[in-house]
Parts: sequence; structure tokens; C-alpha cells
Amino acid sequence: MKITDFSELWRAVNKIKIDQVAKTEIRLFENEGLDTDLSDVFFSTKGELFTILKDGTIRKTIVHICNIKAYNGDYSLPKFHIFECTTLESMRKNNRGHRYKKASRFDGNFWVIRGENKSYAKLNICNRDCLGQYKSTYYKNNTVKNFSIKSYMKEPMKHPQPYITIANDMSTIPETYASNWNKISAERKAYHKWVCQECFIDLNNNSLKKYLHTHHEDANIINNTPENLKVLCIECHAKQYRHIHIKNSQDYYDFVKLKERL
Repeated sequence: MKITDFSELWRAVNKIKIDQVAKTEIRLFENEGLDTDLSDVFFSTKGELFTILKDGTIRKTIVHICNIKAYNGDYSLPKFHIFECTTLESMRKNNRGHRYKKASRFDGNFWVIRGENKSYAKLNICNRDCLGQYKSTYYKNNTVKNFSIKSYMKEPMKHPQPYITIANDMSTIPETYASNWNKISAERKAYHKWVCQECFIDLNNNSLKKYLHTHHEDANIINNTPENLKVLCIECHAKQYRHIHIKNSQDYYDFVKLKERL
């Protein structure tokens, strides 16, 4: 008996669900703004803030504090940010990132909550760092008063090259090495006693350990499950699919010469 394969139908239905969610997300993102924290906001190699929507598209992102606290009875309006400036960096480090909301409005209106009052308010760009980074990145000479959100949002992002790969699914995140990658890698090497899993050369010596690498078998650098990580000497690593560039390194040259003497 042949069982019907529903995989194509399921993929089509799932895509409809994703598209519906994405359309709603884009509307909220560009108009009302989305509740978030800074862990959901990334920055390019030029420091520009961006977010990744559920349909896989990248949007420039503006963040601001929504819930404004009173100091001596005064609800001073915050600034909005478009770059990973020292203010945002400090807020991340001090676990204050949850105070932010992200939006991509063109009109300069931002949703703010001051005590019992909730309304839209005009906010200025952060002139501590963001405006300076904008000037140097876009070669502009804007001031706080004449900075145009509309013009900024319509310009393409400025970074040397795309460095993230986006998958069209509900768990889209940039493909970047984990912040504790060095620890993960060292643990896998120690688990295999510093022996290459391909050629079985023993590199358990302080002067030789640098020649042992940890390789992602599925080429997905965010998949750090033990079964996806393979410990390889630099020579075996260079033989992996699309890893021939390793042969251009000095370490590779030194290792090949070293093996000849072993």
C-alpha cells in the first residue's frame, strides 16, 4: 500500500502561516512598534541596528525606551538609537536591555508611557554617539534638528559585506559563532583527548594543540550539538567541503612540514 506524502502540502500550509505572521509583524514593526529587548536587536559590522522579521527580511531598526520613569517628578523624553552606541552597550551589560522597544517609523512618532499617560511623542536621535556614527558611516553632516528618519530608513544599510545567512523559517537568527565558542571547542577537543577523528594523529601537546580544529559538519555554525562537532587536525579540516582556503594559512604549512618529521 502506498502512503500519500503530505510533505509538500504541509510546507505550503506552513508558509501561509509564516506569511500571515510576517505581514502582521511588519505592520506592527513599522507603525506601533514591537515590544522587545536588546537581545532581539542585532548590529552590522558598521554598528547599525537591525532586526530580522519572521519572513527572513532584514530591517533597519530604531530602538527607544517606552516606559519612562519620573525623576523628581519630571518625565524627560528619551532619545532613540540607530547604532550600537555606548549607551546601548552599557544598557546591555547592566541588564537594562528589556526597557527597549523597537520600531521602524518614518514620521518620528514613538509610543511612550509616562505614568498613567500613554501617547505618541516626537523623540530626537541620540546625539551622544548615534548621530556621530551616522555622520561617519553615511558621510552626512546632519544635526539633531534636521536628522530625517524617513531619509535614513530608505537608504540601504552600510556594512562591508553581508555576514549573516537567513533561513525562511520561524527561528531565523544570524549565523554567528556562539560567544562561548572557544570553550565549546576546547571541551570537544579534550573529550577526544586531542586526537584527530579522521587521521588519528595525537596532538595532545601544548605546542601542537593549535593544529587541532573543531569543525561543524553541517556547516551551520550555530549548531553546536556534540554530534555536529568533529575534531580534526588542520590538514583534515582543509579537506572538508569548501574548506580549501585553510591551506593558505601559515599554520597549515607548518603542520605539513611537522608531520613529515613525525
